[in-house]
Amino acid sequence: MTFMKKSEIPAAESQATVHCPICTHTVSATVLVRGKNAYVKPGQKCARCSASLDAGRLLWLANAA
Repeated sequence: MTFMKKSEIPAAESQATVHCPICTHTVSATVLVRGKNAYVKPGQKCARCSASLDAGRLLWLANAA
C-alpha cells in the first residue's frame, strides 16, 4: 500500500464566501480544497477594498453530498 504525501494530493478549486481581514466584509473568492482543508487561492483581491485575501478566513463552502 502506498501513501500520497499532502503535497501530491491534487487541489480542487471551488467558490466560497471569505471574510476580508481589512474591510471586515464577506466576499466571494476562489479556494483550493485539498483533502479536508480549504485555503484561499493566493493572489486574490477583495472586491470592496482591493486588499489581499491571502489571510482571509473561509466562512462558507458548499460541498456536494
